[in-house]
Parts: sequence; C-alpha cells; structure tokens
Amino acid sequence: MTDYQFRAITGQDIPSMTRLLMARQERESQLFPFLKNSFLQTGRIAEQLQSLLASGNALGMGVFFHGQLVGYLVGTIRIDTRTGRCVVVPYEGAAIAEDQPAELIRHLYAEASVPWLDHGCFTHSAFVPLAASRYLEAFSKLSFGMEQVYAVLDLEEYRPFKKAAEVGIRLATEEDSEIMGRMASIISKHQNAAPTFIPVFPEILAEIREGFQRSLQDQDTVVLLAEKDGEAVGFHMYTAASPSIMAPDRSVELVVAGTVQGHRRSGIGQSLMDAGCRMMQDKGYRYVTTDWRITNLASSTFWPKCGFRPIAYRMARAIDPNYAWANLNNPCVQQF
Repeated sequence: MTDYQFRAITGQDIPSMTRLLMARQERESQLFPFLKNSFLQTGRIAEQLQSLLASGNALGMGVFFHGQLVGYLVGTIRIDTRTGRCVVVPYEGAAIAEDQPAELIRHLYAEASVPWLDHGCFTHSAFVPLAASRYLEAFSKLSFGMEQVYAVLDLEEYRPFKKAAEVGIRLATEEDSEIMGRMASIISKHQNAAPTFIPVFPEILAEIREGFQRSLQDQDTVVLLAEKDGEAVGFHMYTAASPSIMAPDRSVELVVAGTVQGHRRSGIGQSLMDAGCRMMQDKGYRYVTTDWRITNLASSTFWPKCGFRPIAYRMARAIDPNYAWANLNNPCVQQF
C-alpha cells in the first residue's frame, strides 16, 4: 500500500465519492435489478453524500492513488440508550473502485477507526452491500459480525402459503389503540430471550408503545390485525418506503410484525403475509422491504421462506474499551 495516500474526506471529494458510489450501485443492480431505481442519479447521490458529510458528526477517510480518489469510508457518531457512543457506516458510507483490491477496505478502516476511538466510539457498525462479495469479505476479516439483515420481496414472485391458519384478518383502526399497546412489546420480549439477548429498557418500551398507538393515526401506515376467537393474535405494520438507494421504486416497508406468544408456529404469520401481499399489490406496490435480527431464530427462518432476498447486512464490531488506557501511548504501559 506504499503507493496509496490516506487523508480525511471533505466536501471537495463529493464528486469523486459520487462516481465511486454510482459505480458500486451499478454493480449491485446487476444482481439486484430493483436497485437500479429512480434514486440512482448523480445529482441525488451527490446530495445524499453532501448531507452525510454536512451532518456535523461524520468522520471519514479517503484513499488516493496517483492523486485520484479510489475509495472512501465514512462513519457517523451516534449516541443512544442501548449502544452508547458508537459509529455507524451507512449504506452509502463505503465504496472502492472496481479495479482496486478488496484489501483497500481494510486499510481504509485502519485509518478511519483511529479518530473514531479518539471520540470514544468503541462500537462500530456498517451497512454492507452484498452483491459484490468483496465488501462482506473485507468487513468479516476485520472481525465484524452479522447483526441485521435488510431484504426485498418481489410481490410478482410471491407464492401464498398452502397451510396458512384460518384466522380473521382486518385493518386496524384508531379504536384498536389498546390492542396495539399490548402488541408493542411482543418483539422486544422475544428478542430479549436466547439467543438474541437484546436488553429491554423500560423507556424504550414506552417509546415503542406510543409509536404503535400513533401509527393508527398515520394515514400512510397500514396495520393488519389477525384475530382468532375474538382475540388479536398477531399484526403486520406497513408504510411507504422512503426513497433511497436501498429502496426499490414502488416499494412498501414491512416495518414490524409479530405473533402473540402461544400462537406462534400455527400459521398466523403466514396468513398475515398472504393478506398483506395481496393488499400491497392492490395498492400498486411491486416490492416489500423489511429487516430482521439474524440471531432472532424465528425471523431469520420465516422471512426467507416468504421470498425475501437479503441485499445488505448491518455488521458490528465491539472493541475492548480498556484500549482507552491500555495502549502504548500511555506512559504507565510504556514502562514495561
């Protein structure tokens, strides 16, 4: 790597970053044709990268070969209740030229991660595109592990389940606020158990409950309820997908779905999926997007069976926070 120069990425690099990201997405769309969407335009990509760098919390590194930008890696600092201080590399946050070695991604991370640690961010996550295996291989070799799966379902290829449960499926209304309040904790409780082990914070559960109830007032949100013997036993929540380079045109997002404990593995999820796909097709959508935690055994088994194709992983790495003092720049370590 002696012929490469690394330096912090700036707004002046946006035209070159745009060129690299456009080329990356053109290659992604060869495997996933639906990613060749209306968002994939030079102007819109440049605007998104400009917004990323102008956010005030972005830290990135570019690599130059003979004075030309051939790769970049940009992460944003985030602070929240569950992860504390962390850095997230968004889907548009990494790209290298096709004629450059995949190893360049690892060297970019080596350079970019130093200021991330200086800002107290010892947890790093990255949205990794899947069509070009070089990104997945590079982050895997950096000790990043798969955490979340982002996938797309083509409704024209969807095949209804043959043994779906015989349950009533209806649209939820504002009068179902109490029901949705009860449904709000289904996913959190399920993912708190083995083998996912995601902590359950009371304040987060309260926010989720409020969000579920507010969704019934949102005209752009569709909530389907499954009922059996007069009892709500499951739900699907859909909303129009926001335009992005990850979202196909004419796509709707399956935001969240769940089945009440004690009614799982009875075909209720299949019935909701059949009804949801029929309704979304009737509304003129062509694709459904969703995501799930890979350690959630039920989700990682069920959604691929529905026909969802993974297009990206969110991968994560946690660095031992002891490194903050147990490093060779600390005089008390140097004496040994």
